[in-house]
Amino acid sequence: MQLCRMEEPNQNPNSKSPLTKDHSKLNYISEEQQINAMIESAPFPIAVYIGKEMRIARANQAVIEVWGKGPDVVGKIYKELLPELEGTGIYQRLDEVYETGIPFNIRNSKVKLTINGELKEFYFNYSFTPLFDDSGKVYGVMNTAADVTDLNLAKQHAEFSEINFRKMILQAPVAMSLLRGPAFVVDLVNEAMLDIWGKPFAQVTGKPVFEALPDAKEQGLEEVMEAVYRTGEPFFANETPVKLIRHGKEDTVYQNFVYQAYRDPYGSILGVLAISVDVSEQVRARKELEKTYEQIQLSKTAAQLGTFDLDLEKGTMEWDERCRKLFGIAHMNPVTYEQDFVQGLHPEDKERIIKIIDELLTGKKPDGNYDVEYRTLGQQDQQLRWVRAKGKVYYENSKPKRFIGSVLDITNQKQNEQRLLDLSEKQARLAAVVNSTDDIIISKTLEGIITSWNPAAERAFGFTEAEAIGCHISIVIPKSRLNEEDYILGQIRKGSKVDHFETVRYSKDKREIHLSLTVSPVVDHTGKVIGASKIARDISQQKIIHQREKKYTVRLEIMNMVMSAISEELDLNKILQKVTDATTELTGAEFGAFFYNKMDTTGESYTLFTLSGAPREAFEKFGMPRNTAVFHPTFSGEGVVRVDDITKDPRYGKNDPHFGMPKGHLPVVSYLAVPVISRNGHVIGGLFFGHPEPAMFSEEHETLVISIAAQAAISLDNAKLFEEVRALNDKKDEFIGLASHELKTPLASINGYLQILDRQIKEEAPKKFLQKALNQVGRITALVNDLLDVSKIEAGKLQLTNGEFDLKPIVEESIELIQHSAAKHIISFSSGMSHCLVQGDAQRIEQVIVNLLSNAIKYAPKADKVEVALSCTTEKVVVSVKDFGPGIAKDKLKNIFTRFYRIDEASPNISGLGIGLYLAHEIITRHNGEIWAESELGAGSTFFFSLPRQLD
Repeated sequence: MQLCRMEEPNQNPNSKSPLTKDHSKLNYISEEQQINAMIESAPFPIAVYIGKEMRIARANQAVIEVWGKGPDVVGKIYKELLPELEGTGIYQRLDEVYETGIPFNIRNSKVKLTINGELKEFYFNYSFTPLFDDSGKVYGVMNTAADVTDLNLAKQHAEFSEINFRKMILQAPVAMSLLRGPAFVVDLVNEAMLDIWGKPFAQVTGKPVFEALPDAKEQGLEEVMEAVYRTGEPFFANETPVKLIRHGKEDTVYQNFVYQAYRDPYGSILGVLAISVDVSEQVRARKELEKTYEQIQLSKTAAQLGTFDLDLEKGTMEWDERCRKLFGIAHMNPVTYEQDFVQGLHPEDKERIIKIIDELLTGKKPDGNYDVEYRTLGQQDQQLRWVRAKGKVYYENSKPKRFIGSVLDITNQKQNEQRLLDLSEKQARLAAVVNSTDDIIISKTLEGIITSWNPAAERAFGFTEAEAIGCHISIVIPKSRLNEEDYILGQIRKGSKVDHFETVRYSKDKREIHLSLTVSPVVDHTGKVIGASKIARDISQQKIIHQREKKYTVRLEIMNMVMSAISEELDLNKILQKVTDATTELTGAEFGAFFYNKMDTTGESYTLFTLSGAPREAFEKFGMPRNTAVFHPTFSGEGVVRVDDITKDPRYGKNDPHFGMPKGHLPVVSYLAVPVISRNGHVIGGLFFGHPEPAMFSEEHETLVISIAAQAAISLDNAKLFEEVRALNDKKDEFIGLASHELKTPLASINGYLQILDRQIKEEAPKKFLQKALNQVGRITALVNDLLDVSKIEAGKLQLTNGEFDLKPIVEESIELIQHSAAKHIISFSSGMSHCLVQGDAQRIEQVIVNLLSNAIKYAPKADKVEVALSCTTEKVVVSVKDFGPGIAKDKLKNIFTRFYRIDEASPNISGLGIGLYLAHEIITRHNGEIWAESELGAGSTFFFSLPRQLD
């Protein structure tokens, strides 16, 4: 029977020293006892398992303590003793070592063992070594282990022997190398370090490290290593990049390494122990992660993403800057769920979102996914924003731990969606309008090809939509108007709109349609004009109405002109000519005439008074019309005669000698005759109209002429009355002039006799009556003089003496004259001028001033003052006389300068003929001046007159 020895701590693990077969039994027993003794005394756990079932044959105290199953373990099966190792792979590894004879070892392996009824976790470095019998067959497995759970593993390793130390280096899971002496010769290096260096073992062992790794020079490593060797102080570095030629390629290795002094048992430094961990992958992964994070941050910023993190255990919530902005939060204090999130939700969304979150946090949505849209209302800026939030609730043991996610501002998207919805609604409404409107709506390309054709277009033009679309718009355009389409498309290409373009188009049956077009450019999303939209309204009826209105307007204008003209005109000849011309134009007659109803002794002749549309000679050579059957209804006043063809009328052609129209007579077929009847029923005459074409006069023409004839009759009556009044006025003026002249001589004699008596009579009483007689004679004389002036004015014989004079003393003398006879009134005079030269008749101007002053006192008996003012500008001088009487109504002011006009209701007890202001007006007007009055009832009146200024 042969027993494979345990690995000695100071031996190479790859070398084995089996017991030789030729030893004596005594030596064998002695050696087995030594092994047993070694197992029992070993400070680390050792156990021997026999057979395939792995029955425990030996177990030292260390392993018994590790197992924690009590001391009675020998003889038990390994699986039954340690059932908790099921599923860890340890059973399978034991079986593999037993079956293959290949040892197995592992370091830092996690193993869970039940100790005193409690499952605990340990870390072990352990190995399974096969045990061979004499025949070389595996009969068992030796299990050695080291509990490396304790953090003093490094110290325990340091206490090992040299062989164990070297073994540790070689088997270490991290890169290690032992560099001896000041040259740092590579004494020992494990596979992990060789992998970092990228060199084979033979290329580096026994050589100074920087000779074996020349590419590692000048990177600061030599100085660090020399410092450790010199001072004994360890050096630590993390994620240090070292450039090396690894496996024939230049590479950068990131390492976490320690340079530690290696000492002998006496503490002398023998070299440097280099321990390194290749963290290149982690560093690169971290850098990639950082890069990815940076890209995520950039993407998040570009996408305007915000993030939130709600720690449900701690009750804290983190928002980034973007998230804060979406909720309108300006403060940088910690945010809270209730105050900042819930209060920041729009009132209409708050209940819905809180319910969703509650379902997530209570587990009603076990997947934990969160994807919602809601509105926020900024707590500080009050701005409404749309937000899409996506996130996830993370659970642990069915309890929510974290709620993490992102938020995105989708305000623009929502606004666009709303705009699209509005646009869709508008398009739907537009489509409904297009289909239901009576207006023609057509769209076309810039080449004139029809692309849409609404029902109104079908009804108007007669082409169906299927017939029209794809055709050129010229199918409805008359050839004579094709140039219009070129103009319209030219405007559209320039982006201009064509408004209210009136034109004519053809229907399918070539019927003309009057249209008003409005054409607008159609643009694509880039603003490029791609077509035209045309709205056309049928204005055929409006055209007819417009033509009628235009015709009516012309007729009304003519009628108004005629009515105005004849109402203002008092000349009989002019009235009749205007009436004849206007009615001839209104009826469209070729010629028209007015015949005065003047009968001769036989009662059959009529006088041609006016003619329009034909020379007077055309009638004169045929004589005046007679009282025939055709003319009788008009001159008798029976009514209007309107005949489409007078030559076919039964009343026509019954009288000799012509029995119809004489040769050379104006051709008359259409005939219209309207009597002109005065207010007293007397037929003044008749208006007659003729046209060589039949049926030219309508009922409308008849009505128009009747209206004008009625107004003409009134004007003719007025003209006759005016002639009669003018004749009577002439006789009156003749009488006034004669009477005034005849009265002037006796009045002068009476005045002379009275003055003689006044000088002779000394008694007081007779003298008083004599003075009153003289005053009355003076008043009568002034009245006679005024009447004589009126007579002269009417006859155009009033003479003015023209000369230069100073107006200011004239005004002052007039005031002084009136002031003597009006002691009750104080007449004040104001003027800023030393003198005022004017051109005219000084005596007549004084007459005007005296008249105004006399009226101011006479018509304001209750007042006690009169104000007179003289002012001037560069062009004229102005005199004003202001009284403080009852004033004059505005409707009376316009007539106060009319001859014989009096305001009797204002001064019923004041005598006068109403000629004083008339004379003043005529005198001032003949001096090229102006006279006017301003007044307000209850506030008095002011009379002004102005004269052209005579410059010094």
